[in-house]
Amino acid sequence: MKNIFTDPLQSAGGGTTAKWALMISTLMFVSSVSARPPSSGSAAGLDGQWYHNGKPTQILVAPDSRSITIINEQGQRSDGYATTNQDLMIPSLGISGRVSENRKRITWSNGTDWTRTGAGVLPSFGLGGPWFHDGKPTSIEVTNDGKNFTIINESGKRSNGFINGKGELQVPWLQLTGYLKDNGQRISWSNGTTWTRRRSF
Repeated sequence: MKNIFTDPLQSAGGGTTAKWALMISTLMFVSSVSARPPSSGSAAGLDGQWYHNGKPTQILVAPDSRSITIINEQGQRSDGYATTNQDLMIPSLGISGRVSENRKRITWSNGTDWTRTGAGVLPSFGLGGPWFHDGKPTSIEVTNDGKNFTIINESGKRSNGFINGKGELQVPWLQLTGYLKDNGQRISWSNGTTWTRRRSF
């Protein structure tokens, strides 16, 4: 029995063989092109500090606004890219991320979330620096971990505290809870006092 798959090629001569070789190389080229990530995505606005479970993480966005490097809370770096304006892909980890519309949260396919301001960390506007209570200078010193702080009242007394999971300021020694208001320009303490960024008389 003749081989119906090879006979047509043999009967057609070298020209057909060349055409088949051309078709195969074309298919290989198309396949390699289709394997590349799409180029329409943008990671603009994602560069900078993020948080995972209260621990700082980071995203570095390349000049092309598409390629990214994510750095987790343990300092491990992984490269990736934006497939759309709201979708990220990290091939080496086998995960993808979905960026919220306000670009302040990334939900990863491994079940974790990164946020611009996470529970247990200082708000993005920060707390450190001078404050005032009834026109008298007070201040807050923030530790490098971004979670713990020391308040210094108008008498110079120092008390240590931390940010809890609700974003409240806790000062256990004084049994105080502080609530940030006015976009971080005012702290209302549970003892009825108020600290403000600006001196008020």
